[in-house]
Amino acid sequence: MGTTTKLYIFTGKGGVGKTTLAYSFTRYLRNAGVNAKYVTFKNQSLSENHNDKSEDTTNFGVPTLILDLEDSAKGYIEKKVKSGMIAGWIVKTPFFRALINMVPGFNYLIFLGKILKEIKHGENNPVMILDAPASGHALTMMEATQNFQQIFESGAIFDDTKKMLAALLDPAFTKIHIVTLPTLMSWHEAQDLKTELIKRTPVEKTIVLNNCLCLGLPKTSEALPKALEQKIANEQQLVDQMAGEFVLALPHSLSQTDDKIQQDILGSLEKLV
Repeated sequence: MGTTTKLYIFTGKGGVGKTTLAYSFTRYLRNAGVNAKYVTFKNQSLSENHNDKSEDTTNFGVPTLILDLEDSAKGYIEKKVKSGMIAGWIVKTPFFRALINMVPGFNYLIFLGKILKEIKHGENNPVMILDAPASGHALTMMEATQNFQQIFESGAIFDDTKKMLAALLDPAFTKIHIVTLPTLMSWHEAQDLKTELIKRTPVEKTIVLNNCLCLGLPKTSEALPKALEQKIANEQQLVDQMAGEFVLALPHSLSQTDDKIQQDILGSLEKLV
């Protein structure tokens, strides 16, 4: 299977199953012969006693990149000043820490730069599957490069943000999947997020209904508790009414481990490519 998309972004409210779905999709792509890699952010701000590092590891048999903000910032600055020692000193200064923590989107500019560098220079040019922050942060992330390009009219940051915008706004390069649960409130939140993302980027944006009990429970003649029956009925009504508004509805998995849940939904993810 071939895909021209190099960056898939999974976002949505906290607790909707983004991480499990992003890992499962990465596994799906790898099973199809695509050099896919899962990536997420370890933190989004700097603390005084920060000693973490980015991790290039393996989880669930999937290559995994967990980005640390300070480590990523140091790498970004090192590339500009050509000195790891000077870069290490700069990121430790109170001014730089205050700057990166206070300027909206500066942290995401650094993270996105790291991801795009990985896509361009990583082994065999990997496809990156970003398990993005929750909805509000995802909007800030998509706005960051545009804001910085407007602030800096020339120079290194302007050049970098211009390159990032070219990739992030390219429908052939980036695709965004908004993950939501099959409840009315969660659905409306996903629609609102999609509307806001439409204002910010022309790339494809889809909604994925995750963890649908109405699709996943085995058929049985045993009576279910009234509350559960009503939940299933409400979910089914949402699935029926919103058909065509979402790209995929995934059934609830009865498995007990993340690894097994990922395996349960592997065969259903073709529409996300």
